[in-house]
Amino acid sequence: MLLSELGFFPAYGGVRTMQKIMEKSVPGSGPQFYFVFRENELIGYNFLIGDTKKYKAFPWLAISNMDEQKLTVCEELMKIQIAFFEELGMQKIADHCVRIMEDYRKGIGKRKESDCR
Repeated sequence: MLLSELGFFPAYGGVRTMQKIMEKSVPGSGPQFYFVFRENELIGYNFLIGDTKKYKAFPWLAISNMDEQKLTVCEELMKIQIAFFEELGMQKIADHCVRIMEDYRKGIGKRKESDCR
């Protein structure tokens, strides 16, 4: 499955542009790219950029489809995202992620996986 089949498209460029940026991924800083697979099928992504101006293809602090994942997968992705923003010193964003996860646990803002694929 392609990212486009999951509803993700870069803001600028195509696959090659995304690959060039993904090759710059460094643990402990941005950008970081995580993919979720089930039985060798791509079902999710969590892209942690941390800078809205550095990469034209990814003009977001973070973007994912974790709201479509099972709660256990969503929680693991959110833990990574919260730690990422804390490491960058972006505590307000990390706190916001905590609140989003609390809402997901209550069913607020969370979609059923069957509604998405």
